[in-house]
Amino acid sequence: MSPVGLSTLIHEKHSYGKLVPEAVGDQKALQEGEGDLSISADRLSEKRSPNDFALWKASKPGEPSWPCPWGKGRPGWHIECSAMAGTLLGASMDIHGGGFDLRFPHHDNELAQSEAYFENDCWVRYFLHTGHLTIAGCKMSKSLKNFITIKDALKKHSARQLRLAFLMHSWKDTLDYSSNTMESALQYEKFLNEFFLNVKDILRAPVDITGQFEKWGEEEAELNEK
Repeated sequence: MSPVGLSTLIHEKHSYGKLVPEAVGDQKALQEGEGDLSISADRLSEKRSPNDFALWKASKPGEPSWPCPWGKGRPGWHIECSAMAGTLLGASMDIHGGGFDLRFPHHDNELAQSEAYFENDCWVRYFLHTGHLTIAGCKMSKSLKNFITIKDALKKHSARQLRLAFLMHSWKDTLDYSSNTMESALQYEKFLNEFFLNVKDILRAPVDITGQFEKWGEEEAELNEK
Protein backbone atom coordinates (compact mmCIF):
# COMPACT_ATOMS: atom_id res chain seq x y z
CA MET A 1 0.00 0.00 0.00
CA SER A 2 1.49 3.32 -1.03
CA PRO A 3 1.95 6.12 1.53
CA VAL A 4 -0.50 8.96 0.92
CA GLY A 5 1.18 12.01 -0.60
CA LEU A 6 -0.16 14.46 1.94
CA SER A 7 2.50 17.09 1.28
CA THR A 8 1.25 17.54 -2.28
CA LEU A 9 -2.37 17.77 -1.13
CA ILE A 10 -1.82 20.66 1.30
CA HIS A 11 0.91 22.57 -0.54
CA GLU A 12 -1.37 25.31 -1.87
CA LYS A 13 -2.86 26.28 1.51
CA HIS A 14 -0.27 25.20 4.07
CA SER A 15 3.47 24.87 4.61
CA TYR A 16 5.04 21.58 5.69
CA GLY A 17 7.60 21.37 8.46
CA LYS A 18 6.86 24.73 10.05
CA LEU A 19 7.68 23.44 13.54
CA VAL A 20 11.24 22.37 12.62
CA PRO A 21 11.76 23.71 9.08
CA GLU A 22 15.49 22.96 9.10
CA ALA A 23 14.75 19.23 9.50
CA VAL A 24 12.65 18.91 6.32
CA GLY A 25 14.40 16.47 4.02
CA ASP A 26 16.59 15.09 6.81
CA GLN A 27 16.53 11.39 5.88
CA LYS A 28 18.13 10.32 9.16
CA ALA A 29 15.42 12.06 11.19
CA LEU A 30 12.74 10.59 8.93
CA GLN A 31 14.12 7.07 9.36
CA GLU A 32 14.21 7.44 13.13
CA GLY A 33 10.64 8.74 13.15
CA GLU A 34 9.11 6.49 10.51
CA GLY A 35 10.95 3.26 11.30
CA ASP A 36 10.56 0.49 8.71
CA LEU A 37 8.51 2.74 6.40
CA SER A 38 11.50 4.95 5.62
CA ILE A 39 14.27 2.40 5.99
CA SER A 40 12.78 -0.02 3.46
CA ALA A 41 14.03 0.72 -0.07
CA ASP A 42 10.83 -0.44 -1.73
CA ARG A 43 8.78 1.84 0.52
CA LEU A 44 10.96 4.82 -0.32
CA SER A 45 10.41 4.22 -4.02
CA GLU A 46 6.64 4.54 -3.52
CA LYS A 47 6.92 8.10 -2.25
CA ARG A 48 6.07 10.88 -4.67
CA SER A 49 7.89 13.30 -2.39
CA PRO A 50 10.59 12.64 0.26
CA ASN A 51 8.28 14.45 2.71
CA ASP A 52 5.37 12.02 2.22
CA PHE A 53 4.36 9.86 5.16
CA ALA A 54 1.80 7.15 5.72
CA LEU A 55 -1.71 7.98 6.87
CA TRP A 56 -2.91 4.40 6.44
CA LYS A 57 -0.85 1.20 6.40
CA ALA A 58 -1.50 -2.36 5.36
CA SER A 59 -1.78 -4.48 8.49
CA LYS A 60 0.82 -7.15 9.05
CA PRO A 61 -0.22 -10.60 10.34
CA GLY A 62 -1.36 -10.31 13.95
CA GLU A 63 -1.82 -6.54 13.86
CA PRO A 64 -5.22 -4.84 14.32
CA SER A 65 -6.99 -4.06 11.05
CA TRP A 66 -10.07 -2.34 9.68
CA PRO A 67 -11.70 -2.73 6.27
CA CYS A 68 -11.11 0.01 3.73
CA PRO A 69 -11.24 0.42 -0.09
CA TRP A 70 -7.54 -0.60 -0.32
CA GLY A 71 -7.84 -3.72 1.82
CA LYS A 72 -7.45 -4.37 5.53
CA GLY A 73 -5.25 -1.78 7.18
CA ARG A 74 -4.62 0.41 10.19
CA PRO A 75 -3.82 4.07 10.91
CA GLY A 76 -0.26 5.32 10.70
CA TRP A 77 1.47 6.43 13.87
CA HIS A 78 0.96 10.16 13.32
CA ILE A 79 -2.72 9.95 12.41
CA GLU A 80 -3.47 7.96 15.57
CA CYS A 81 -2.34 10.89 17.72
CA SER A 82 -4.13 13.47 15.58
CA ALA A 83 -7.36 11.47 15.68
CA MET A 84 -7.32 11.13 19.46
CA ALA A 85 -6.46 14.80 20.05
CA GLY A 86 -8.90 16.04 17.41
CA THR A 87 -11.74 13.93 18.79
CA LEU A 88 -11.29 15.31 22.30
CA LEU A 89 -10.11 18.88 21.64
CA GLY A 90 -11.51 19.72 18.24
CA ALA A 91 -9.97 21.94 15.58
CA SER A 92 -7.31 23.51 17.81
CA MET A 93 -5.60 23.27 21.18
CA ASP A 94 -3.55 25.65 23.29
CA ILE A 95 -0.73 23.37 24.48
CA HIS A 96 0.70 20.15 23.04
CA GLY A 97 3.36 18.32 25.04
CA GLY A 98 5.86 15.62 24.17
CA GLY A 99 9.49 14.60 24.13
CA PHE A 100 12.14 16.73 22.40
CA ASP A 101 12.80 13.94 19.88
CA LEU A 102 9.16 14.01 18.69
CA ARG A 103 9.35 17.50 17.18
CA PHE A 104 10.22 16.13 13.73
CA PRO A 105 8.79 14.25 12.02
CA HIS A 106 6.04 13.24 14.46
CA HIS A 107 4.68 16.59 15.61
CA ASP A 108 5.32 18.25 12.27
CA ASN A 109 3.35 15.46 10.59
CA GLU A 110 0.57 15.80 13.16
CA LEU A 111 0.38 19.51 12.32
CA ALA A 112 0.33 18.89 8.57
CA GLN A 113 -2.45 16.32 8.52
CA SER A 114 -4.57 17.98 11.24
CA GLU A 115 -4.45 21.45 9.72
CA ALA A 116 -5.28 19.94 6.33
CA TYR A 117 -8.26 18.15 7.85
CA PHE A 118 -9.56 21.09 9.92
CA GLU A 119 -8.61 23.60 7.21
CA ASN A 120 -6.79 25.97 9.56
CA ASP A 121 -3.23 27.01 10.34
CA CYS A 122 -3.31 26.94 14.16
CA TRP A 123 -4.01 23.38 15.27
CA VAL A 124 -1.52 23.89 18.13
CA ARG A 125 -0.70 27.29 19.60
CA TYR A 126 2.20 26.25 21.86
CA PHE A 127 4.43 23.17 22.00
CA LEU A 128 6.23 22.18 25.21
CA HIS A 129 8.98 19.66 24.46
CA THR A 130 10.56 17.91 27.43
CA GLY A 131 14.16 16.72 27.65
CA HIS A 132 15.21 13.10 27.25
CA LEU A 133 15.64 10.57 30.03
CA THR A 134 19.06 8.95 29.78
CA ILE A 135 20.63 6.16 31.81
CA ALA A 136 24.26 6.86 32.73
CA GLY A 137 24.59 9.12 29.70
CA CYS A 138 22.90 6.80 27.17
CA LYS A 139 19.34 6.97 25.84
CA MET A 140 17.15 4.47 27.67
CA SER A 141 16.40 1.56 25.35
CA LYS A 142 15.47 -2.09 25.72
CA SER A 143 17.84 -2.90 22.87
CA LEU A 144 20.75 -1.41 24.85
CA LYS A 145 19.61 -3.35 27.92
CA ASN A 146 19.72 -0.20 30.05
CA PHE A 147 15.95 -0.06 30.48
CA ILE A 148 14.70 0.51 34.04
CA THR A 149 11.12 0.67 35.26
CA ILE A 150 9.80 2.90 38.05
CA LYS A 151 9.08 -0.26 40.05
CA ASP A 152 12.73 -1.31 39.85
CA ALA A 153 13.98 2.21 40.58
CA LEU A 154 11.87 2.28 43.76
CA LYS A 155 13.71 -0.80 45.02
CA LYS A 156 16.88 1.31 45.23
CA HIS A 157 15.52 4.72 46.17
CA SER A 158 12.43 6.17 47.80
CA ALA A 159 9.71 7.92 45.83
CA ARG A 160 10.72 11.21 47.45
CA GLN A 161 14.35 10.78 46.33
CA LEU A 162 13.24 10.10 42.75
CA ARG A 163 10.99 13.17 42.79
CA LEU A 164 13.90 15.31 43.99
CA ALA A 165 16.10 13.94 41.19
CA PHE A 166 13.45 14.98 38.66
CA LEU A 167 12.92 18.40 40.28
CA MET A 168 16.66 19.14 40.21
CA HIS A 169 16.45 19.31 36.40
CA SER A 170 14.57 21.77 34.23
CA TRP A 171 11.62 20.22 32.42
CA LYS A 172 13.27 20.95 29.06
CA ASP A 173 16.72 19.55 29.92
CA THR A 174 18.04 16.01 29.69
CA LEU A 175 17.55 14.03 32.89
CA ASP A 176 20.32 11.51 33.46
CA TYR A 177 19.43 8.69 35.84
CA SER A 178 22.77 7.60 37.28
CA SER A 179 24.55 7.00 40.58
CA ASN A 180 25.85 10.59 40.52
CA THR A 181 22.36 12.03 39.96
CA MET A 182 20.85 10.00 42.77
CA GLU A 183 23.72 10.87 45.12
CA SER A 184 22.99 14.55 44.49
CA ALA A 185 19.31 13.89 45.24
CA LEU A 186 20.24 12.11 48.49
CA GLN A 187 22.41 15.03 49.58
CA TYR A 188 19.64 17.50 48.78
CA GLU A 189 17.15 15.41 50.74
CA LYS A 190 19.55 15.47 53.71
CA PHE A 191 19.83 19.24 53.41
CA LEU A 192 16.04 19.64 53.42
CA ASN A 193 15.60 17.28 56.37
CA GLU A 194 18.13 19.22 58.44
CA PHE A 195 16.50 22.53 57.48
CA PHE A 196 13.05 21.43 58.66
CA LEU A 197 14.51 19.92 61.85
CA ASN A 198 16.02 23.32 62.63
CA VAL A 199 12.68 25.00 61.93
CA LYS A 200 10.88 22.61 64.28
CA ASP A 201 13.48 23.24 66.96
CA ILE A 202 13.03 26.99 66.71
CA LEU A 203 9.24 26.67 66.85
CA ARG A 204 9.46 24.68 70.07
CA ALA A 205 11.26 27.51 71.88
CA PRO A 206 11.05 30.76 69.91
CA VAL A 207 13.72 33.25 71.07
CA ASP A 208 15.07 36.51 69.69
CA ILE A 209 18.70 37.23 68.82
CA THR A 210 19.48 38.17 72.44
CA GLY A 211 18.36 34.80 73.70
CA GLN A 212 15.21 36.16 75.29
CA PHE A 213 11.87 34.44 74.76
CA GLU A 214 9.59 36.20 72.33
CA LYS A 215 5.91 36.70 72.88
CA TRP A 216 3.92 36.00 69.74
CA GLY A 217 1.29 38.43 68.71
CA GLU A 218 -1.94 37.54 66.95
CA GLU A 219 -0.33 37.62 63.48
CA GLU A 220 2.52 35.28 64.51
CA ALA A 221 0.09 32.87 66.14
CA GLU A 222 -2.12 32.88 63.04
CA LEU A 223 0.88 32.23 60.78
CA ASN A 224 2.06 29.37 63.00
CA GLU A 225 -1.41 27.85 62.94
CA LYS A 226 -1.49 27.96 59.13
